[in-house]
Amino acid sequence: MLQTEWSKLKPDSGQFREIITKAVCGNIKKYFQVSKVIKPPEGQQPSQILGFTVTKFQLTGKTGLRKAMENQESGINIGGTFETHIWYAYDEGKSTDVVKETVPLKEIIPITDFAGDETKPIDARVEIIKHPECLKAIITKDNKIKINLELGVLAEIISETRVRVRIYQPHEERH
Repeated sequence: MLQTEWSKLKPDSGQFREIITKAVCGNIKKYFQVSKVIKPPEGQQPSQILGFTVTKFQLTGKTGLRKAMENQESGINIGGTFETHIWYAYDEGKSTDVVKETVPLKEIIPITDFAGDETKPIDARVEIIKHPECLKAIITKDNKIKINLELGVLAEIISETRVRVRIYQPHEERH
């Protein structure tokens, strides 16, 4: 509606209409730490970690919200995978190699953690806000490599909600 048309409207003596719509009714930013122990190929005993990277990160998109509600377990499933690449030295530092491994991600955020209205959720959405980042990589006593990663997600609960809007009527035009 044009601005001039809006100026011709007046509130209809406090009349309201209720609209039912889907809206984000709760959200949370959550950071997870994931640990994974990776075994190098047989016969290689790592002596030093030289580098680390994470590739091919993807969320599954399946929140499991409906299943959680059916089982009275309120929560949003955060699931996905990423691939780790660890460059390390072995054979007393004379040789190097890279070990790759796909790491599954599976976490649950309880609905009680969400800020928002006390409504019955009908859907959920999850997006990544911090890609997996290596916090620490160490060589264990049994010659394996332990990695600690951190990643962050934004999860939203979508529910039906009611919105009240005021009804406006056109002013009577006088000539």
